[in-house]
Amino acid sequence: MKRSLFSPIQIGTLRLKNRIVMAPMGTTTDTSNTFNMRDVNYYGERARGGVGLVMTGAVVASEEFEPAPCQKLTGRKDVYMLSQVAERVHMYGAKLGIQLSPGIGRMNWIDPTTPPYSASPCPNYYTPDLICRELPTDGVKRLVAAMGRSARLAKDAGVDLIEIHAYGGYLIDQFTSAKWNHRTDEYGGSFENRQRFLMEIVDAVRESCGKNYPIAVKMTLDSMDDDERPLEEGLAIAKNLAAKKVDLIHFGRGAYSCRWRMVSSVYQPVGFDLEAAGKIRAVIGDIPLMAHGKLNHPDVAEKAIEDGVVDLVAIGHGMIADPCWANKVKNGQLDEIVPCIGCGECHLNSMKGRARPCAVNPLSSHENELFLTPAAGPKRVLVLGGGPGGLKAAATAAQRGLDVELWEKTGRLGGMMLAAGMPSFKKDVMDQVEYLIRQVNKAGVRVHMNKAATVEAVQEYRPDFVVVATGANPVIIHVPGFDKPQVTTAVPVMLRDQEVARDVVVIGGGEVGCELTVDLCQQGKHVTVVEMQPKILSNGESFVANHQNLQYLVERSGARILTGSRVMEVLDDGVLVDQGGQQVKIPCQSVIFAAGFRADQSLFDGLIEAGIDAVEIGDAIRPGKIIDAIQQGYHTIRVLE
Repeated sequence: MKRSLFSPIQIGTLRLKNRIVMAPMGTTTDTSNTFNMRDVNYYGERARGGVGLVMTGAVVASEEFEPAPCQKLTGRKDVYMLSQVAERVHMYGAKLGIQLSPGIGRMNWIDPTTPPYSASPCPNYYTPDLICRELPTDGVKRLVAAMGRSARLAKDAGVDLIEIHAYGGYLIDQFTSAKWNHRTDEYGGSFENRQRFLMEIVDAVRESCGKNYPIAVKMTLDSMDDDERPLEEGLAIAKNLAAKKVDLIHFGRGAYSCRWRMVSSVYQPVGFDLEAAGKIRAVIGDIPLMAHGKLNHPDVAEKAIEDGVVDLVAIGHGMIADPCWANKVKNGQLDEIVPCIGCGECHLNSMKGRARPCAVNPLSSHENELFLTPAAGPKRVLVLGGGPGGLKAAATAAQRGLDVELWEKTGRLGGMMLAAGMPSFKKDVMDQVEYLIRQVNKAGVRVHMNKAATVEAVQEYRPDFVVVATGANPVIIHVPGFDKPQVTTAVPVMLRDQEVARDVVVIGGGEVGCELTVDLCQQGKHVTVVEMQPKILSNGESFVANHQNLQYLVERSGARILTGSRVMEVLDDGVLVDQGGQQVKIPCQSVIFAAGFRADQSLFDGLIEAGIDAVEIGDAIRPGKIIDAIQQGYHTIRVLE
């Protein structure tokens, strides 16, 4: 049989209907740390969407040595709701696997004052002054036994496969890594001893669940830009797991110090881990192999399966963005796939203890709650602004059966998101812009380009409801020379509407300034960044993988970075900068302000004064994120009566 995404595959005794897996991703739960109906709906929706295997995020087998950071499976009372998840997933012909973990060790963020346990004394990742305690030998053995008991509970709940979580710098990884494991007992020292914890867990799960029950292991092949796991050691661990006859090996790469190697960032290329698959394949033989890492691009995923690079593809954030990804690919509805933009808001908010939201899928974690209903009656909706919020609001209004018109003051739709998606390393964002435009056109929204809104024009149109999504204006620091002809702002440059000279000064080292800098350097420009703060990327909040990855790109771009510096004057042939009390001239022919944005609420205020029913969303309220604009655009229309 020809291999394809939709050909069946055997994982030990378990047969999957296709090779598409919802990747394991940790989720926030309620205070009971057990599965609940929100989980039933969340995982069930991905099963309904056509995947062959649904994997939960990490589930801990014990709370003896650390508080549970996620769901737990430690006793019979935890089985009931997990069984409900299994039943829902099975209704759609998918199988359910859980990722089982003995703990997170030095990565513990739940209690910032109590030293956690790890393989050996070492710094806590989040609070380095907090030195971890070494797990006692008998405690290690109790964790092994707990993993076996939890695996049996999972089997009793109807779970079809256990994936042992030996990845990502968490507790098992801390035992297998020579960097963190300095023990002198049977679980430390030699390479063989450092693997003992993992191998005993495999044996314990097998003994509890029976020799025919499928066992997978998620492992770190290498830590890339960190010294936690050399490649040769990762390959040796994989070879030993193959000798143990585990049924599936799920590999990834990276460490917390280079998080984007572990959890995909917007800046990573698609399928970025596939290049290493051949190395691990060479040592594990014909044991099924699974990879993750921006495999939600159907052509890349299909080719990886067809060519035998991997046997299964695990899709994480892309499956949050579109639970029906598999069915849409199967049915050839590629234009209907909701593209993940790699923003990491799902992960960022989960780490805060909130429900897992998605910037582009307002129903994530609210699968049975926040859906649309037909409008109660006719209503004329006018959307002002064709950025992400305006596009989402317009499409949503049309989907509810409302009469919708959108005015965009420029000749292009997409707003700031269009500019953000222009660099070659931001294609995920551009894919979402194109998707939103398709949805607006498909829904039949009347779109008027190059039409600026005024209070008088809106009054003449006589709408029942107005959505003001006009965005924000760039901040230009009014130093002497700010209005010289060589001075511009970031957006027109990123949109390729304005050319800049070879030598450029970028004022502002935030996210926009840094992305612009990398983009310009890739075009061969010589860029100097002037940032007032002690370091770049110090304003705002973003997912750590994106933050680290952008920092990495800037550091390797060749740009000159001047932090703790302030622009004093724009000269005809350069910029005068105050750097630590000393004035320095930076020669250049172009100056670009990337110093942030400021909302302009004058139009909205005028509409309200005129008695027009209106609401403002996105950057029109205050400069924010894509998640703010799209979620507000959706919910503003969803609740409209």
